[in-house]
Amino acid sequence: MSENVLQALEERSDRFDPTAFDIDDAEESPADLDPFYSSLENYVKMVTGGYSKLLVLDAAGGLGKTFNIKRVLREERGELGWSHVKGFTTPIELFKTLYMAQADDHVLFLDDISGISKNQKALDLLKAATDTEGEENWVEYRTSRKIEHPVRPDETLPKTFCFRGRIIMSFNSTPDSPDFDAFVDRGTYYKLDFAYEERMDLIREIAKLPDFSPLSVRKQQETAEWVAVVTDPSVEVSIRTFENVCQMRFFGEQQDTDWEKMALDVFDLDYERYLIVRLMDTDMPVMEQIDEFKMRTGRSQGHYYNLKNEIMSSRL
Repeated sequence: MSENVLQALEERSDRFDPTAFDIDDAEESPADLDPFYSSLENYVKMVTGGYSKLLVLDAAGGLGKTFNIKRVLREERGELGWSHVKGFTTPIELFKTLYMAQADDHVLFLDDISGISKNQKALDLLKAATDTEGEENWVEYRTSRKIEHPVRPDETLPKTFCFRGRIIMSFNSTPDSPDFDAFVDRGTYYKLDFAYEERMDLIREIAKLPDFSPLSVRKQQETAEWVAVVTDPSVEVSIRTFENVCQMRFFGEQQDTDWEKMALDVFDLDYERYLIVRLMDTDMPVMEQIDEFKMRTGRSQGHYYNLKNEIMSSRL
């Protein structure tokens, strides 16, 4: 555990007490996610509204990019007029995907398609589909083999077609290459990222959602504050990790298991040091602290004293 995290645990241990912040007021207030996703929403609407042929989104995993893009697409188009493709694809599969999404006004959402950005043939297909010059974008796949129809195996596809749709692409990280930059220049590039404090503010808003996890809203908010205490800016915190922690708390309470120990492993934090800090902040006699430490960790009394001495030295 880093010195910053350990210091946070020592200085803010009172925040583990639900009464240390006003849960009731927060619970009555609906989640406000607009400050975090309004720009992304507007960029997606530029595509659905025909103002742009291409949106390239760069965002780390677990920040809600897929959920929010699909949310806006549903709001703007219902369940028709757009399609979502996720996962690795080869150039030939990309050609088929573009063919199926060629209709005028159709929006194709390519979500975390690994391999595309580093494959020259795939980039050439995407460049052809998003060409900004002329009124028609002709996409061609040169091969001597027949191209099987993706949903009707008894049919084959033409090797050239006119793409009239629009494309949204998302990446966990975009490559640093001139070819990819040249492709991105054909549309809008947007990087979705949040500093640590912004991520924690986002998680606190997410915690107000009643259907986010099996936990009650109150417990979700308590868990969000727990995450704020045990992490610092050096720790990767995301909506996905928060959801995992909520699931672990639900499991731990159902199965009478130490969910905090499980959750600390998610953040790669030292459970034994964390536990000693927590025990030191209680009114338990030292021998009871030792018994609790031994029961939870399986370690010895000597190990307890060694870690406690290290922690006490760090406080001097």
